[in-house]
Amino acid sequence: MNPLRQRLQSDGFANMGVIDPTRLFPEVARGIAASISATVVDAPEQLEASPRGAKGPNTYGGNYGLDALPFHTDLAHWHRPPRYVLLRSGIGSKMVQTRLIHRRDLESSISVSLMKRAMFSPRRRLEGKLYLLHMLTNQLFRWDELFLEPKNQPAIEVRQRMLHLLQRIEATNIALDQPGHTLLIDNWHTMHGRSPVPATEIARRLERIYLEDTEHGHEDPT
Repeated sequence: MNPLRQRLQSDGFANMGVIDPTRLFPEVARGIAASISATVVDAPEQLEASPRGAKGPNTYGGNYGLDALPFHTDLAHWHRPPRYVLLRSGIGSKMVQTRLIHRRDLESSISVSLMKRAMFSPRRRLEGKLYLLHMLTNQLFRWDELFLEPKNQPAIEVRQRMLHLLQRIEATNIALDQPGHTLLIDNWHTMHGRSPVPATEIARRLERIYLEDTEHGHEDPT
């Protein structure tokens, strides 16, 4: 197996260290994507922290500002979330950490059976539609305490347990502290969050690109 795929499979993420910060991020992303049989979904997004309310209520930044961002999988309210999240530091910080928890780490406290029975829906309609989403299938795990609402009793129970568990579970912490420092996350298996941003570190900047797994095409993971 490809070494990068092995790291993703075993850990749910790959800390790739500093990749030439003079190279454009889309070029870097295409190279990484090709190595794991993936494709780049869209153009890069610029991520920067700002005080609460400076961004829209449909964003994490608008809701949490400089406070810690809770653990989540990106775009969990989509029917098919992107498979991988690729982050790269533009302006780094040693004092702000990206926090990571693999879904396997939940299973000693929350049964797989319960997670598979838990059904959620997006907080708002997407393209006029509101649909039910499995928290866990054989391929895909999703979690978002802000933008997903529980729709059955297993989901209500799971949410209560998750909110308690994620306060005390040990996470892997990675500071993207140098320009070009790159982190690849398997978004179907691993949650990520962010530690608080001190006022002295507000200049921190990240870029984000989503990758889609071409090995499985557009199979429905739900």
